[in-house]
Amino acid sequence: MAYLKLMMDEKEIAHLSEDGQSLCANEGVPQYNLPLNLFIGDKRKVPLVDVVVWAKKRIFPKNRMDCKEILKLMGLSDYNAWEIVKRTNACLMEDPYWLRFSEDETFEDTTRGRAKKIMDETQKNS
Repeated sequence: MAYLKLMMDEKEIAHLSEDGQSLCANEGVPQYNLPLNLFIGDKRKVPLVDVVVWAKKRIFPKNRMDCKEILKLMGLSDYNAWEIVKRTNACLMEDPYWLRFSEDETFEDTTRGRAKKIMDETQKNS
């Protein structure tokens, strides 16, 4: 994995280490802005394996009733947790964190970003 950034909505808060083995909190990012269940305690660097485990907890479960329909919409024939993470950016509506896998990906591409755009347009038109 050559590119990986942890984002908090539009702000980058962590990046892939030079050796590609860890996710490192960016300088100047307060500890309270990092996901508590990933950067535990006062950690500023977490192994990539922990990031993968964290991200896989942020996707829909294999036993979800409409799992097959969602997989089809995603272009997947089978449940592959990491492929789902890459397609969803491990983005949830409940918190601002998401994984950026390329420079081309933006906050507006995420579920939260699209929802924010819709809400902003709705408020503007009211």
